[in-house]
Amino acid sequence: MAEFVVQSANNMPVQAPLVPDPVVPYSGESITVYALCEVDEATIKKYLAPTPFTSASNQCLIYVNDFSKSKRLPYMDAGIILQIKYRDLKGGYYLFEYEDNDAAIETGRSLWGYPKKYADITLKREGNRVRGLAMRKGKPIIEVECDLSAPVPRFEKMQVFPHLNLQTSPKAEGPGIWKQRVIARDNSMDCRLISEEFGQVKVKLSGLPTDPLDAFTPTRIIGGGYTVVDFLAGEVNGWGKVVADLI
Repeated sequence: MAEFVVQSANNMPVQAPLVPDPVVPYSGESITVYALCEVDEATIKKYLAPTPFTSASNQCLIYVNDFSKSKRLPYMDAGIILQIKYRDLKGGYYLFEYEDNDAAIETGRSLWGYPKKYADITLKREGNRVRGLAMRKGKPIIEVECDLSAPVPRFEKMQVFPHLNLQTSPKAEGPGIWKQRVIARDNSMDCRLISEEFGQVKVKLSGLPTDPLDAFTPTRIIGGGYTVVDFLAGEVNGWGKVVADLI
C-alpha cells in the first residue's frame, strides 16, 4: 500500500481527504437540459429575504446536468438558479442544487458556498427527446423534458455568471454563524460551447420538508434547450473570489 502524503491545499480531513487536493483545475464535457421560466416574484423575494441579495428579475433557470465524464471530479447536477443583484454585481444565485458525488458536494459547499445536497440524477437523450430527472430520498424533485423537434420562439438567455454565493460557516460552540462571505465565481470565459439546440420544455418540481422546490413551479416557461460544453475550471478563474465579508 502506498504511503499517504499529507497535502496542504483546500481539503479536510487531512488523514482521509474527500476531494481532489487541490481540486482546481478540473475539466470535462458538460451536458445540460434546461428551462428558462418565470416564477412568482413574491416567492423569490421571500426566499432571498435571509440573504444580502435582491432579485434582478422574476426568471429562474431550472436544469439537469451531466458532468460524469470528467476524470478528476465526475458528477451529475441539478438545480434552480435565480438572477440576483449584490451591490453593483448581477449574476446567478443557486437557490437549490443537487449532486450525486460527495466529493463534488463538499467542494461546492465548503469552498464556494453552493447549497449542494445529495440526489440521484439522470439525463438521457433519445432522438430529439431529452429527459432530466433528480430524485431525492426516493422522490422525484426536478423533472425537465425537452422536445428538440418542436420549434420555440427566440428568447434572451438569463445571465447566470458570475455565480454569487453565500458561503456560511456555523459556530462550533452553539447556534449561530461564525463566518459568512459573498463569493463570486466565473469560469465562463474558459468554457467552449460545442453545440446548442432549442425545443419546447416541460418542467415538474416537487417539494420535501427541507427542499420546497414546488414553491418555484413556473408561472410561464419562456424557452429551453440542450447544450454540450467543453468545461474548464482552471487556475485563474476556477477558484472563487471574495466579494464581501459579512460576518
